[in-house]
Amino acid sequence: MGGRVPLPCIALKHGADSDKPALFSISEKTAIDAEIPGMTNSNAWPTPRGWILIRDDTTTVLQNPQDPDGKIQLPHLPEVVHSRCACVLSGKPTIPGCVVLLVEPEDTIIWYCHIGGEDEEWARHDYDIGTQPLLPLVDGKGHEKAPITSIAACQGKFYFNGRFNSIRVLEFTPEPTFSFIAITEPLDFWGAASVFLVESEGELYMVSQLFDYNLEGICDVTVHKMDFSKHQWCTAEDIGGRTFLIAPCYFGASRSADECGLEKDCVYAIFARYKYFEVSKVEDGETKEYDLIEAPNSDIGMWILPIDG
Repeated sequence: MGGRVPLPCIALKHGADSDKPALFSISEKTAIDAEIPGMTNSNAWPTPRGWILIRDDTTTVLQNPQDPDGKIQLPHLPEVVHSRCACVLSGKPTIPGCVVLLVEPEDTIIWYCHIGGEDEEWARHDYDIGTQPLLPLVDGKGHEKAPITSIAACQGKFYFNGRFNSIRVLEFTPEPTFSFIAITEPLDFWGAASVFLVESEGELYMVSQLFDYNLEGICDVTVHKMDFSKHQWCTAEDIGGRTFLIAPCYFGASRSADECGLEKDCVYAIFARYKYFEVSKVEDGETKEYDLIEAPNSDIGMWILPIDG
């Protein structure tokens, strides 16, 4: 493997004959003969800012995916965490005080550290933001603790679990503090949706993949922007010529379409299990599918992006 990785690209985690994810070109839809420095299937968590959190047995760093020497040293993460964790930065990691946040996908646990802070270690926090119903019942229980299921950093705060009628807020002061914003005019929607929060140029957006009646496919993609002065989600007719890139679990990022060679005012979404990605226009939701040629079997697809601060 060799050469500088052309970004943005898709990384598919797989276990066939390698511990390295398979990289795929967006423009060519085919495999890239390159690899990300230090990245394996189980030790790396991409952030919306492009930096990748990488943990090995002795060190933990933020890695620039295009520069083997481009590292920001972090306190060593003391435990192996879930490979599906979401990793979000509160701001530019080159600025002291930036919070590096890891969100467990199944347990109500977050890990965090402050870059350049006095407390040079990771902290583990078990949070409680209420309950959600369990269907079907599990061991006779009808509810469970609600986890964080989508998250983005905007203006130094973390916003998560965006819904059509509410959104939650996480701040570090320096301890984690949770609060709640009620949407003044909830969106009128019935059905199921996958929701992704995206920060773009200081604004907070919500991308919703709306499922059809049988929950077998996506029938529409919508984008809304948060008006914090009114506590309202407002329909976005465009996203300023930028591109949003989303992927399970919890990943949502924004990039200049021109700088990345992507389509303007579109949402790019990975469907790793089915070996393709979709491009949806924000204006009308028109969607095109693009197959990833000879992609390996994989349940996890990640966007690898050029660093943004």
